[in-house]
Amino acid sequence: MIYMVNPKTKRFYWLLLQQDLFGIWCVRKIYGGLTNKHCREIWEPFNSQQDATKALADIEYKRRQRGYVYADIPQVEHYYLRPQNLDEIWIKKSDKIKVVKSSISIDLPMGLTVQNTLF
Repeated sequence: MIYMVNPKTKRFYWLLLQQDLFGIWCVRKIYGGLTNKHCREIWEPFNSQQDATKALADIEYKRRQRGYVYADIPQVEHYYLRPQNLDEIWIKKSDKIKVVKSSISIDLPMGLTVQNTLF
């Protein structure tokens, strides 16, 4: 995993070498702006791990030529996977769910009215 930033253009570039679900070696490229939430992710498949490794090295070389420097990943704890049980997952979901009772009234042509109560 290689994480690089360009301080002049305020952009980041993240390179990973990994296999997809079918066992095909891929170079995963994630890049975008540091000051906004716009980013893009591309998976490039290769025939072998050696081909993917060579492509990753070539991409890294090009990025360094364009002013990118190695950096630490911000908010590393965001990427840690922690085992959870079902109780923890349900607690998180129930915190976000709020039941609101409201009434909707829709006026239709020719004086017809429809009312419905949502729970």
